[in-house]
Amino acid sequence: MRTDSTPFRGHLLPALAVGAAVLLAYVLLCSAIRVDDVERYWQEMGTNRFHWDLGHLWMQPLALLLYRASGGVLGINHSLEAVNVVSVALGCAVFFTTLREAGHSALKGVAAVVFVAASFNLITLGPTAHIKLMVFPALALALHHAMRWERAEAACEATLRESVKCGAWAALSVNLLVSVLPQTLLLALFMLIRSARRQGLVRAVRATLPYAVTLAVVGFGLLLAAYVTARQTDTTQAGGLVEFAVGGLKEKQALQTWLASWKEMPLRFAFSLVNNFAYLPSLGTLGRAYLWGWLPDARAALPALAGQVALAALVGGLLLATFLSGARQALRGAAPGLLSPWAFVLGAAAFSYYYNLNDPEHWFQFTMPVALLALQLRRRWLDAWLLGAAMPVLLAVNLAGYGIPKARFALAEREQALQVALGPQGLYVGFAAYPGEPDSSLFDTKGIERFNIDLAQANDPKADTATLLARLDERIDAALARGGRVLVFRALDDHDWRGPVMQVALGGLPRARLREHLAARYRISGPVDAGGFAAYELAYKAP
Repeated sequence: MRTDSTPFRGHLLPALAVGAAVLLAYVLLCSAIRVDDVERYWQEMGTNRFHWDLGHLWMQPLALLLYRASGGVLGINHSLEAVNVVSVALGCAVFFTTLREAGHSALKGVAAVVFVAASFNLITLGPTAHIKLMVFPALALALHHAMRWERAEAACEATLRESVKCGAWAALSVNLLVSVLPQTLLLALFMLIRSARRQGLVRAVRATLPYAVTLAVVGFGLLLAAYVTARQTDTTQAGGLVEFAVGGLKEKQALQTWLASWKEMPLRFAFSLVNNFAYLPSLGTLGRAYLWGWLPDARAALPALAGQVALAALVGGLLLATFLSGARQALRGAAPGLLSPWAFVLGAAAFSYYYNLNDPEHWFQFTMPVALLALQLRRRWLDAWLLGAAMPVLLAVNLAGYGIPKARFALAEREQALQVALGPQGLYVGFAAYPGEPDSSLFDTKGIERFNIDLAQANDPKADTATLLARLDERIDAALARGGRVLVFRALDDHDWRGPVMQVALGGLPRARLREHLAARYRISGPVDAGGFAAYELAYKAP
């Protein structure tokens, strides 16, 4: 196996150039649209206080420390964006160096970085103030030193330095994003297996112990430092360290979505993995609706879905070929450089399957190790598939379909147009949850009354659907009585199955029931344009 023995510093300038190119691209992709938890991060930074969440233990505090260190010159939003964008650039630079040290050409390394940087979930999170990607450089460095450990172990050279470095970066990764924990634990297991194959169990334990001890000591040290800081700054109600840790875990676990259907889970997992790489705006939601029987006939949607199906087949085939070839190679006695990416891939899979969410923050961890695994197999046909076919297609589709439109989205102008469409006495009826694409649910309507169906359902889960609809009727009647315009967004659109449509339906209010109820009381017209979005207008029926 050909390897490049040039140390990290020998690739420093090319890696910095690669990182700078990624940085520039992501700066140009930054958008005014607020994604997912960004509003919460703004509020936490605005209070100038640490916020401790064991699921992302040091993430918000570290961002706050960086914000304080900069004197806030960029403002809250741009500071958070800078943290995210720089993190992606640094992670990609480290990944490029990892590939070069593993013996891959500079051209192949650049193409692989483009594949990673252009993956859908990174484009979704990276050019935003959603700082979950702060973990990206630490993940890249943990993987980098794991690969170095494998090569040193195979050459019967000292592995202590790489074990310690890998353990330290892995521990930092866990403290930034707890979903990384299965990856770090599997890495220890795979280190043990690889060494045991070559040297026997006793020597394998000795070889793996530095990594495991460093992971435990640094990880616990960062947890203890967080608790001490939280106590000194009076930013926790926990009386003891155990309560601090367990309370955070319970808070995170409360968000876990349990299985809705055993037959759905494998399909949902497979789709989420493909969706990590490819922009598939309606394939997953329509597929889930079809599985649950709320899409009467999927054939009508097939022409519009043909391109997404083809893209999913391209990426899904690539992943399947990589995993099958990689598993076969590993079982035969993996050459150095295969077990580390396998540990990261399987660890991320374990968490994501259990947690049962398609959030980008739970899936971007696959991106680097999948690309590394595919390249480490050193199959020309697989390299051509990954870099010659999938990479340019994903770059074009993800940028043209999602990245560039989101970056160019005129949020302020569209918000103003929506306010004009609703009028000062109007009522907005729709959802609060972000569906993954530019949506009116993200808009600040400045005083205009809203009825968010999903929030009303979630905030009073004991209330039955009839009670929820009665409250909706009251709000509609009040708006119409004062001469306001009532517009319903997405909830009545038969072609929109993005979140949280399915969650609301599972909660007892499928779209058909909502439409039937409203049609019995009001005249429904539309769709009409409201701020660039389709909406349905409600009015009293003629006597």
